[in-house]
Amino acid sequence: MENELVDKKKIHFYSINMSGARGKGLFNWLKIPFILLNAIYQSLLLLKKIQPKIIILMGGYICAPIAIAAKIKNIPVVIHEQNSIPGLANKYLSLIADKVFLGLKNDQLKGQVIGNPVRESIYKIKEPSQRFLKRKGALRILIIGGSLGALSFNEKIPDILSSLSKDKQFIITHQSGMKHYLALIDNYKKSQLTVSVKAFIKNIQKYYEWADIVIARAGAITVSELSISGVASILVPYPHAVDNHQYFNARLLEKKKGAQIILESEIGVELSDALKKLSRKKCIQMARNAKIKASLDPCNQIIDYCLNS
Repeated sequence: MENELVDKKKIHFYSINMSGARGKGLFNWLKIPFILLNAIYQSLLLLKKIQPKIIILMGGYICAPIAIAAKIKNIPVVIHEQNSIPGLANKYLSLIADKVFLGLKNDQLKGQVIGNPVRESIYKIKEPSQRFLKRKGALRILIIGGSLGALSFNEKIPDILSSLSKDKQFIITHQSGMKHYLALIDNYKKSQLTVSVKAFIKNIQKYYEWADIVIARAGAITVSELSISGVASILVPYPHAVDNHQYFNARLLEKKKGAQIILESEIGVELSDALKKLSRKKCIQMARNAKIKASLDPCNQIIDYCLNS
């Protein structure tokens, strides 16, 4: 995904051969030492080539060989953990990192909570009271399943919304993911809903501002964007996320009554019930509850640390 999205004319992109082992069986665990050693060797060659002054790592198994190679070469290592439950890599890398930043409140890592960096346009979204001023008509629902889409959203939500359309009016924007675009269009053809299917939404801030409520997964960046922009949400954590970290991300918003959590296994009944009870007045209150005061500090604090270390 990163290889496709990165503008290689502006950003140099390098890759190393590394894979994860959690949830992939004993054989993969047995291979990991050899894969890791090879990845460390590749990382050492890469660091020799580009000569970085400092390394910033955002988590995931791909960070392990780079971090180890950086320590071998005495290059400072900074890590940023986005989720409220740290990944296995960051748990161990925090022991050798020179600085640990945290995107969300985290009880398992010692570090400085600065928030998650998000695009600047998210900070410019109007306050909930301004967005909802004089808004009338059908409830506006934005459905996003992450950059690749969520297959279960695409398969189940059209039928759920269609079954409610006799009693409630909705205007829907649904991000399908590139691979599922045509299939999702077919899923909605059977309904009488007012819906716009998007393969991928680049200007997400426009749709956050448009929506009364968002139905989404609970990745760290999504939760941060919803909090910064002040958008009501129904969050369906990805059930196979490592250490169930998406659920704990979503809990941060649910505790503030800015979001409702629905488990994937209960989406058929629970989402239908939630949407039946939903009103614009409730969306406004949830949006206000979700809203946090935020600035561009996450990016600035990381940059300041790197420039002054």
